Amino acid sequence: MKNFSFKSTLILILQWIGAFAAFILSLIAGSMISPLPQFIMERAPAAGFLPASAAMPFSAAVNATILVWAARRSTFKGFRLAGALFVLSFLAQTFETQIETAYFISAFPLLHGNFEVYRLFLHGLLTSAVFALLVTLIAGGFSSKPREEGRFIVNAAQFIQAGAWLGVVYFVLYILFGYYIAWQSQELRLFYGGPAELNSFTNQILTTLMARPELPFFQYARGILWIVCLIPLFKGFTGGRVELVVLSALSLALLPTAQLAFANPLMPANISLYHFWEVSISTGLFGGLCAWFVPTEAATAK
Repeated sequence: MKNFSFKSTLILILQWIGAFAAFILSLIAGSMISPLPQFIMERAPAAGFLPASAAMPFSAAVNATILVWAARRSTFKGFRLAGALFVLSFLAQTFETQIETAYFISAFPLLHGNFEVYRLFLHGLLTSAVFALLVTLIAGGFSSKPREEGRFIVNAAQFIQAGAWLGVVYFVLYILFGYYIAWQSQELRLFYGGPAELNSFTNQILTTLMARPELPFFQYARGILWIVCLIPLFKGFTGGRVELVVLSALSLALLPTAQLAFANPLMPANISLYHFWEVSISTGLFGGLCAWFVPTEAATAK
């Protein structure tokens, strides 16, 4: 075990504070370049499931913790590190969440008859790009100092083999936590056009599949994409397996859900809170499973 170093701890704290501020600046930059139109913003409630004064610090803390952790533990440097952080941030935080918004767009009347859903993608892309670059700079990713070698690799055969069944696992987690957490709320059921009275698990799943027979294939594809989010993290990681599992679980648990704390013009705060618990638990578990089964330790692969 390495000895405690006051200097290293101080650097870590300063990097985290820098990344915390960088996330806020990145979010502001994304909002300035690609702002939501007035007719959507004027429908935003006073607060999300957290007060306005807490939502920003919570989201900034989540993003700073995960991306600084990933950057410090990566063997990558320069723009390769920035690219790896961007893939993790944008895919997990924006792309995966907004493709589901687009899939269930009938529940979001403010997005009907316009192209505003694409603006949501653009806003997230800009925010993640700026934030990834700033974190790379703050974490010393552009310095000439050598970095440790990565301890894991991801080969195509392992990705295909593990991804084939992990996609099924994701769909199972999706329907279990969707029903037993989110769908227990009558307000949420009515929001998505569901019944006022709670159906049994089997009845509800069959009803959903009859209405949306493509749902298993869509969510299976999202399961594969969650793995893709984590591959840059796996390939450059210099820590141990358990640490990788924890970081991957937190990444998929909190990057997609921290933004739900903000006041959301598209859904009420209570529904955001149900989605927070549903998604953070299910995708967090999935992220941990991906980190355990997808990457191979480089030493054993030789």
